[in-house]
Amino acid sequence: MSLTDLLQWIDLTRKTGTITAIYQGTEKKIYVEDGKIVYVSSNKEGKRLGEFILKGSHLEADRIKSALIQSQTMKMPFAQRLIELKFFTIEQLKYLIINYAKELLHDAISWEDGWFEFIQGILPIYVMNGPIKLNTTELIFAVFKSIEEKKMGIGNNS
Repeated sequence: MSLTDLLQWIDLTRKTGTITAIYQGTEKKIYVEDGKIVYVSSNKEGKRLGEFILKGSHLEADRIKSALIQSQTMKMPFAQRLIELKFFTIEQLKYLIINYAKELLHDAISWEDGWFEFIQGILPIYVMNGPIKLNTTELIFAVFKSIEEKKMGIGNNS
């Protein structure tokens, strides 16, 4: 089963759990709740959520890091903490996270090798019941569209 098939199956069957994908030392995690993507992460420098938010917003690095530490200490979703601190509206943050998820999924789907696994029912407390739930199928289609546009040399390649 491919990663995209797994994601579609998770969406259709409304599964909850964690997908871990690894390729050449890069690890990406996709957290799903009731079939919807609620959080994505990467261990690769330059591809972490905080770094992506830093590039796409007005916030300084120390404010993002502080919000992350607070969310972990308070055992709450990072996105929820960013909204509570009024760093973003839910719409602004959802836009950033959708673009971040597309980038991570694009990378993982494009990998020529590597492996992935799905652990059902396991979600870290800091992503459970978060304020943002992404449509998994829409993200997959957007990623495939981007991959095709890149192959054809059209679009903005994002």
